[in-house]
Amino acid sequence: MADIIEVDFQLVWQYPVFIRIGESEQQRIEGPDAALDALNHRWSKVRGGGYFEAKRRCVDALRRRGSAELARQRFIQAAIAAGVLA
Repeated sequence: MADIIEVDFQLVWQYPVFIRIGESEQQRIEGPDAALDALNHRWSKVRGGGYFEAKRRCVDALRRRGSAELARQRFIQAAIAAGVLA
């Protein structure tokens, strides 16, 4: 019987992005998966300033249908607009 080896191919950015939401500690966002999690679960209720574009680009990168760097750029733009870029 062959051994099964589990491998996690997590997509990460060359340079992480740091955000701070509310009074929380600074958070290190290392790739589109973490960025999408932040956008979905920790972002403010105000969804403007490139929020939806950032989500779309992160999903595209995770599905290997778009650039991870473009997702990073759009996430940074959304973070600046929301006032959470650390």
